[in-house]
Amino acid sequence: MSRKITIVAATAGELQYLQDHLNKEALEDHPDSFQFGDLQIDILITGIGIVHATFSLMDYLHTHQPEVWIQAGIGGALDRSLEIGKTYVIQTESLLNFGAQDKDGTILSPFQLGWLKEDDFPYQNELLVCKHIPAAFTLPIVSGITSMFAHGFEEDIQKLSISMRGQIESMEGFPFFYVSIMKNIPFISLRAVSNYVESRNKENWQIDEAVKNLNKVLIGIIEEKLF
Repeated sequence: MSRKITIVAATAGELQYLQDHLNKEALEDHPDSFQFGDLQIDILITGIGIVHATFSLMDYLHTHQPEVWIQAGIGGALDRSLEIGKTYVIQTESLLNFGAQDKDGTILSPFQLGWLKEDDFPYQNELLVCKHIPAAFTLPIVSGITSMFAHGFEEDIQKLSISMRGQIESMEGFPFFYVSIMKNIPFISLRAVSNYVESRNKENWQIDEAVKNLNKVLIGIIEEKLF
């Protein structure tokens, strides 16, 4: 009996090389669904951002029930000790700028406002936590933070760096964690660093390198069944 796994990404380009590999090595049951040995692998492209990701994940779960799913994408590193092009496992996620703005312009979190307690389900110490990282993984483990937009204004970046609630910024990590925990679906989240979070300068981005490394890791996980 096949084991069902779903690979989730915001854009098709982030899974380009995995898709090419499956097209060559697997049997395509129907578009975006493959039989790879004893694995049934679905590809789910959610679209970019919190809103699109949340809808796509919930819509998919109306008709599918993966045994495990893996979110894979690129992201910007707030932590300059991280290596551009390298893939990391995200263990925790937090949501940026959700709450209420104080008179000095700072954003008070739901925990500061008393809307939530720090360990109210599904939170642990105000964070969403992945408890499904396989022992066989050798990838470095980091924290994630999710924003409605990719930061590029130096003053805001400095504020983020001071708080350092997450080492890698994305726009889809938090909804993936939240839906997975609430629906009790084992999950893994992978991010390859395409750039440092800095004043917006596309010349410094290494998207191709990050995507290639991300897909190499994904293909290895699937072929070796490290989940």
